[in-house]
Amino acid sequence: MVENDTEKKKIDRHYLEEINSKSVLSFFGNWTNNISSLRKQFLSGQPFENIVIDNFLEDSYAEKLYNLFPKNFEQWYHYENPIEVKYAFDDIDELPEELKNYFYYLSSNEITKKIAEITKIPDLEYDEYLHGAGLHSHPRYGRLNIHLDYEKHPYSGKERRINIIYFLTKDWDKSWNGCNELWNNEATQCIKKTDIKFNRAIIFKTNDISWHGLPEKIMCPENVFRKTLAYYYVSPLNTTKEEKKYRKKANYVKRPDDLCNENMETLYEIRRNRRITKKDLDLLFPGWKKEE
Repeated sequence: MVENDTEKKKIDRHYLEEINSKSVLSFFGNWTNNISSLRKQFLSGQPFENIVIDNFLEDSYAEKLYNLFPKNFEQWYHYENPIEVKYAFDDIDELPEELKNYFYYLSSNEITKKIAEITKIPDLEYDEYLHGAGLHSHPRYGRLNIHLDYEKHPYSGKERRINIIYFLTKDWDKSWNGCNELWNNEATQCIKKTDIKFNRAIIFKTNDISWHGLPEKIMCPENVFRKTLAYYYVSPLNTTKEEKKYRKKANYVKRPDDLCNENMETLYEIRRNRRITKKDLDLLFPGWKKEE
């Protein structure tokens, strides 16, 4: 565990204790009453364990989050390169309380236990750092190439186990692309696509074969965005490897039909170790624009 990393933590334990002092189930849909059925669906999911849950949140709460989702992304992290085009924000203390609380409700003992029962991962835990989680927004020309998520947490040393991607976009046209794709073990073929639908969540396991992304360039109109809330669960290390073999960053790959060259391969290698910088782009793809 990294020392002196308190400032990196996003979930306040004292506030979470307050959340845990009362039930949060009223903020969620009826799926919380169907755990046994959902477990069967999750464990039989293809190409790896996954499930899609509609009406994930109680209707009025979902509407509140939709209306509270920020419309200005200037202060967000901007990822703009040939591999990924998206905006991200994880400083949840800067959000309106009801939107901030979404991350606390998922971190609560009550919901963590529900997700642990669905996934059959008994030692599932919330990530107090929300590392890689938060609010995500994809603009026109947005994308997220096929990848494996980081494996070993850079701060806690724990292992990432479960993703929950929650859709907060209304009236999305399927012709704009942007659906969530799950690929086979070899990352050679898309097996499952999940369309964007308001108040829908996809929950899936993260491991060495959970290739996923939204690689098709998004073609929504300007000023329309694919909006999601991302949340991840961790556990004590589930795999044993040499330290250098653990993924500390996302591992992106090209699809079989994607054009590739030496510079793109270099970009993939850089991204496996750190974020891509403007200097990297100027060197490898001078003059690159996100519409390319």
